[in-house]
Amino acid sequence: MNRYDFVIVGGGPVGCRVATELAKAGHHVAVLEKNTAVGQSVCCTGIVSCECMRHFSIPPELSLHRFNSASVYTPAGTVLRMEREEVQAVAIDRGAFNAYMARLAQDSGADYLLGQHASEIQLNPDGVIVRSAYNGEVSYFSARAVVLTCGFASHFPHVLGLGKARAWTVGAQVEVEACDLHEVEVFLGRTLAPGYFAWLVPLDAKRALAGLMSDKQTSEYMAFFISELQRRGRVAALTGRPSYRGITLRAPMHVSAARVLLAGDVAGQVKPLTGGGLYFGMLCADIAASVLHGAIEKGDFSARSMSAYDKKCRELLGRELRLGWQAHRLFGRLSDVRIEKLARWAQRNNMMQKLSASSHVGFDWHGRAMLHLLKDIAWPFKKKNSL
Repeated sequence: MNRYDFVIVGGGPVGCRVATELAKAGHHVAVLEKNTAVGQSVCCTGIVSCECMRHFSIPPELSLHRFNSASVYTPAGTVLRMEREEVQAVAIDRGAFNAYMARLAQDSGADYLLGQHASEIQLNPDGVIVRSAYNGEVSYFSARAVVLTCGFASHFPHVLGLGKARAWTVGAQVEVEACDLHEVEVFLGRTLAPGYFAWLVPLDAKRALAGLMSDKQTSEYMAFFISELQRRGRVAALTGRPSYRGITLRAPMHVSAARVLLAGDVAGQVKPLTGGGLYFGMLCADIAASVLHGAIEKGDFSARSMSAYDKKCRELLGRELRLGWQAHRLFGRLSDVRIEKLARWAQRNNMMQKLSASSHVGFDWHGRAMLHLLKDIAWPFKKKNSL
């Protein structure tokens, strides 16, 4: 039996952040990662805000491209562009970032174990036991509590009584050859990504990431999007094969139980409008580490004690996720004709310039931006020409 204070199931950035903070606090921590190598490519654009870069001290050498502008293309070809003088977001090398986070966890004293396929979690009154296999050899890990950061497809939340994801979608992405691309480009339209959007994100002078999100037929929509980009001369060729991953848009009913916490994608700590989850997941990783540190000091890992994690996560992200989900549902009901009308209304009213100049609009906190948009710009009782 391998004995630890805490076991983290899932060795991505969120799991590594939890492990780092717990290990730095003096606790004995193990990270069980199913992949056999660190830093493998993932289906993610790797775009994070400058706020995230500063908050977590992400090394600038992991940056591939910096952005201060973005263009949105409607189904009929109308272009809405936002630009600011200062850099707003950064595309980081996700593989290198994953390796960096794993290294931080190890340097802090955590055991980072590769090739470990966790298959069973047993909750006991005095602790947890995690059953895992490496190359067919079964091992058991005992701990005071377990943190699940194992992504969308995990069956553990349902098995442990926390519930299933209440809404989800699928993201697809592929690296392509693309020249003369200097900013993020977003493409709307029900023929491309119904209810969502497609994107083209530059990495350097010759490479970019093309992708989209869709609730169904994702591979078919992805093939059509790539063919459209090639037809328009935006993409020369693919440099790899498309990758796919599920994205939790609404969390399970609970993200904590006695001796169990969920963090990251498996906990639905993802922006519903964009599917981005790095920043929110890592913020909640710090909350998880703080709650677990307090629990071990008090010797209390009851459901009531662990519920402090739910409360603090809701205080931080609850309104943001709620507003984002409502905006996502609203956008999903719009036809291409309606999207075009909205875009032309935005052009007539200089909406993109107003949003670009507004201090209320940030890369991560969409809820605040939406409320500002309704209150100060588009409120129908304030302006006769509003939407």
